[in-house]
Amino acid sequence: MGRLLIRVCAAGLLLSTPVLAAQDLDLDVDLRAVSSDATPSRLDGGLGKLRYDAQHDGLRLGDLRLGYHGDLTTTLHVTAEAVAYGDHDVNPVDLTELYAEWRPIPVSAWRSRLKVGAFYPEISLENRMHGWQSPYTLSFSALNTWVGEELRTIGAQYNLDWLGRAHGHSVDVSLNAAVFGWNDTAGTVLAARGWGITDRQSTLFGRFANGGRPLLARTLFYDELDHRAGYSLGLNVKYAGRLEGRALHYDNRANPAVVAAAIQDTGWDTYFDSLGLRWTPTAEWTAISQWLHGRTYAGNVAPVNAWSYDAEFLLLSWRHGATRLSARYDRFATHQTTSDFYEYVDLYFGDRGHAWTLACDRQLNAHWNIALEGIELSSWVAQRALIGAAPQATERQLQLAVRYAL
Repeated sequence: MGRLLIRVCAAGLLLSTPVLAAQDLDLDVDLRAVSSDATPSRLDGGLGKLRYDAQHDGLRLGDLRLGYHGDLTTTLHVTAEAVAYGDHDVNPVDLTELYAEWRPIPVSAWRSRLKVGAFYPEISLENRMHGWQSPYTLSFSALNTWVGEELRTIGAQYNLDWLGRAHGHSVDVSLNAAVFGWNDTAGTVLAARGWGITDRQSTLFGRFANGGRPLLARTLFYDELDHRAGYSLGLNVKYAGRLEGRALHYDNRANPAVVAAAIQDTGWDTYFDSLGLRWTPTAEWTAISQWLHGRTYAGNVAPVNAWSYDAEFLLLSWRHGATRLSARYDRFATHQTTSDFYEYVDLYFGDRGHAWTLACDRQLNAHWNIALEGIELSSWVAQRALIGAAPQATERQLQLAVRYAL
């Protein structure tokens, strides 16, 4: 039902758009030369933390992306994001977002906005570009890697904005509230594989293999299981155009007793709180820090399997002309607090680690861009012992990206 709903919405939006104006379309092609000593990636059923492993380096397709951002009327805006990764997903081209947003023209300092469709919750302060990409690094933080892997708001979100800066004040404030479905299994990736650092966003109709358990080609955004809506509540504050704070509470309100036989799983009751701060003291410097803490529960009779999870990062970026240099430090952990797998409670589920990411990006002209990124990630993953590997591992990945935008 979830897939059918999104496909019907997609068809409706496209049919209702009179003309796909060229200026509303943007196309990106991202080719990469990759060197990696990482263990087998979770994208291939392994427990590696990075997108590319030692068996999948060399020349790779970062992504092929097509975005549409257009106005149906003066107040109704449509966004559609399609992407191809060339990694043998069930669909060679798929959607990551598809939504319509109603933005009535404000007549005072207050403005309402309504968004309907499939889109990201308002968490990330680093994924600021079209296609939910980052201008700072090729790979996302561990925190936002998980957001890209497991979370979408498939439903509706209302924003109430106070446009203080446009009326002589120094602060803009935005409150948002969302209701959504089709995210009842969010949390399985963290519990089964733990955190990772990649830039591969899960697609709305794609599949995902979880490491650390029987490898199932499972659908992430599956049919609504318990017919009970989840919700999120958020606050965004901008001060003087230089300081931005963001807070979000997210709860999918899933019923762990509901079984989905098609994906051999149950609902996962997942909730978290997230805080973030972005500071731009000058036109050249940017600092971003984000933190997330939550819990997830599963169990086909009662929620007897429970995990807590945490992630935070600090990013510093300096831009001069067409060149940007960025550095990021990530720290992350998951811990199983209760389990019906008694013999594995301290071994089978859990991870912790940290990572350094350094990136250099240069815009060559209006169409061409090159970026160099290196990651060193050190982690302890209990599941590695079950496949005869040492739980502690250090993985490195170097990427050179050549990107063309039209």
